[in-house]
Amino acid sequence: MPHRMYFEVHSTGFAGRAQSPDISGLHELYLSACGIRKIPDLVDFDIAHLGRFAPFLMRLEPAGNGTFRYAYYGSGIKAVAQFDMLGKTTADFEGPVKSFFEDVYKRSGETGEVLFTIHRAIKAQLIHTWERLVLPVRMGSGETAFIVYNRPREFEQDFLRSIMNALPDGIVALRGLRDDDGHLINASIVSANPAACLLLGSSAEQLDGGTLRSAVPMILTLDVWNVVVSVIHQRDQRVIEIAHDHGGLIRHLKIQITPLFDGALLHISDITALKLANQVLAREQEQLKVEISRHRSEGDVLRGLAHSDQLTGVLNRRGLFSSVEEQPSASGIRSVLAVDIDRFKAVNDRYGHSVGDDAIRCVATVLKAIAEHAGGCVARLGGDEFVCVLPVTLAQAMQLANQARIGVTVRPVSSPVGPVMFTCSFGVSEWQPGQSFDMALQQADAALYVAKSEGRDQVRHSSENTGVRKISTG
Repeated sequence: MPHRMYFEVHSTGFAGRAQSPDISGLHELYLSACGIRKIPDLVDFDIAHLGRFAPFLMRLEPAGNGTFRYAYYGSGIKAVAQFDMLGKTTADFEGPVKSFFEDVYKRSGETGEVLFTIHRAIKAQLIHTWERLVLPVRMGSGETAFIVYNRPREFEQDFLRSIMNALPDGIVALRGLRDDDGHLINASIVSANPAACLLLGSSAEQLDGGTLRSAVPMILTLDVWNVVVSVIHQRDQRVIEIAHDHGGLIRHLKIQITPLFDGALLHISDITALKLANQVLAREQEQLKVEISRHRSEGDVLRGLAHSDQLTGVLNRRGLFSSVEEQPSASGIRSVLAVDIDRFKAVNDRYGHSVGDDAIRCVATVLKAIAEHAGGCVARLGGDEFVCVLPVTLAQAMQLANQARIGVTVRPVSSPVGPVMFTCSFGVSEWQPGQSFDMALQQADAALYVAKSEGRDQVRHSSENTGVRKISTG
């Protein structure tokens, strides 16, 4: 039958396995108290003489029938566990917890070994795992008692939480839930950062304290759960890719699943921009083959030159206005994106115009991927200024703009002194039916101006009725 409780028991290598530095310090004091004896007397290793260790120490004494009574229970343990075992015995625990405790004390008492254990918390709901150092001592009666250092495994919670909240990737820590026969049937969500909520399409309230299978329905529909189960059982790492509908747009996610004690850690990355770029590259390669295999007329070549930007290959100003006039949106829904490279003059001045040209080409590539995915167009108006016209709603345009903004930040260009990072600012407007393209472009430009003036590397939305308001930040 599978174990219904996660635990480890070690008789060596305490320092390398323990998180608390007190483990090594206490073990050294114990060895000093032993002298030439294998087990020290209780009077020589009494909690009353152990000072700073005392709040996280317990003393257990034999209580008959293989059980042990808690004769001392430190204040630190009571505070974090939120219960007090003083005067109680190991028999007050049940099932595998009771057996685990009593088996460890029996082994230490019979062999005289110092044991280091890690076990999953069962009774203390706010603790994930405990680490303990079990130190046998000889009582005046000749029986063996135990001084036990007991502390939750900590990961500097406040510091870790700050890092987790700042990560663009989703992180979800899971704890396995098993039935009475020890079979894994679900996983409780111990922790999930804000990015995980966004990427999984679930609210913080759903994820906080919820279970994976109920709080994240797509886990079942996309058969991710079976992979999680395999990782927990096999103790290996798996990487999978999934695609799901997110507000009308297909989002591609890469999920790295790593075992974490009796659970798993999910590392979730949004690879939509990469997928789109690969799709665009594949289409461009196919188009190139077609174009090489057929002859283009001189008129087609001249028309292409007249409507295309020679540096980037996207539309120029003439091509943009021609495309907008010739291909109106069938649904009447369109949005306009005005895009500008942040501090572009400084890039040119510091690294040279060749690097600046590479930056312009990079932005064009990212915007072209976004525009082609949405069925729109992109043009370079001149310098480092771009415009996209997309047949999507304002909400979808804001999502696409933010994807493009992130796509630019992760694509540095090369220079003689190394990679050069740069960012873009975006202004978004909704092109209302009956409104001129010039007016929609002016509104997008106004939003872009606000994005620039308020710190750059941002997306802003210009509303005809409410002015300009913040919709996303980098």
